[in-house]
Amino acid sequence: METMKKSFKGLLIFVFIIIMAFLIGSYILTSVFFGTITLIGLIVLIESIPPLKWVVSRTSKVVDITIFVLTILAMASYGLNITASLTVAGLGYTLMYGPYLREQAEENKNKTTRRSRVDYKSKFKAS
Repeated sequence: METMKKSFKGLLIFVFIIIMAFLIGSYILTSVFFGTITLIGLIVLIESIPPLKWVVSRTSKVVDITIFVLTILAMASYGLNITASLTVAGLGYTLMYGPYLREQAEENKNKTTRRSRVDYKSKFKAS
């Protein structure tokens, strides 16, 4: 049996967190909602700009750490509401989208696209 990809496992965990937020109630559900919207916005932004996707796929672990640090700084500056939303967005990135980008980068690296070599000398040989 084939093992599950990390991004799919992360998706299952993230969905479990969302279900738990529904069970807990209002405040946490609001944070999860806005955090999920923020995560979707981040994913759409990255997916729609190819150079940004290339950079983020190469540095996805740095982005994980950056989101975590910014969440801590937001707690000190902006309060619990924004911090909870950023935490959910960061958790979604770390569990789902970061592993997905790393898997895509690995698959692209494994594809060996070898260009055929052209022998230019033979084309320009004098008869």
